[in-house]
Amino acid sequence: MVEHAKSFDDLSGHWSRSDVELLASKLVINGMTDSSFAPQRDITRAEFAALLVRALGLTETASAKFSDVRPGDWFAGAVGAASQAGLVDGFENGSFQPEASITREQMAVMIARAMNAAGKRADGSLASLSRFADAQSIGSWAREAVAQAVNAGIINGVTADDFAPSAEASRAEAAVMLKRMLQYERLID
Repeated sequence: MVEHAKSFDDLSGHWSRSDVELLASKLVINGMTDSSFAPQRDITRAEFAALLVRALGLTETASAKFSDVRPGDWFAGAVGAASQAGLVDGFENGSFQPEASITREQMAVMIARAMNAAGKRADGSLASLSRFADAQSIGSWAREAVAQAVNAGIINGVTADDFAPSAEASRAEAAVMLKRMLQYERLID
């Protein structure tokens, strides 16, 4: 894998610094600018799909099947590849909502699908979700994937007792989860 040392000014003292810089040094994740990562900024569905595609080394495809992803969009190839690999689904109306902030449960679903695509499926036992007071708030469509991500140690609650499934995920959270997933799959050290 190609590597170069990379750091961001706005990560000094930030809890995600080592994980973000590791992924940046492996050219998996980029900053908002050359010197800024914006760790607390929400990450979009398209941005996270692009990260998964890059992390798994998938080849970007021409376009996606979603009504709101146009061939000229910067993310069209990544969303197309993620869709083709089974990492992402759209919504019932045929849209992908690429510019929408991704929720924690949506991210867990994409992570679980990426884990399956990479070859190492985690335990999907729902018992691990009982520790979260808001476990019933996790969508039925996402429960098994959230359990897989929790059981694999890829995602934690926002506190010991709350998962916050519909909370929007930050760029820092996305980077840390992506790094943990790559380690779980033994794709990085």
